[in-house]
Amino acid sequence: MDDEIRKAAYKRWENEGHPEGQHERHWREAEEEVRSKSTGVPRTWSSDHGGGVNPPSEGPALSEPSSANEPGSLKPGELASENK
Repeated sequence: MDDEIRKAAYKRWENEGHPEGQHERHWREAEEEVRSKSTGVPRTWSSDHGGGVNPPSEGPALSEPSSANEPGSLKPGELASENK
């Protein structure tokens, strides 16, 4: 596995234009990449935290329709992506 990490770290170093003093970061990032490939589960996912999803504490039940989900209920400029 160290050989795979070494190759991935070297590739990161080359892709960034051979910066000096970044070898520890390149190694750490490559190590995470290789391990996540071998386990099939990203290292940032945590089953003990519900995968980062928290159910709403209050509000309408999931089965109730929301007017915000109905077609045509949003007006131009209401989406975050349109507020750039």
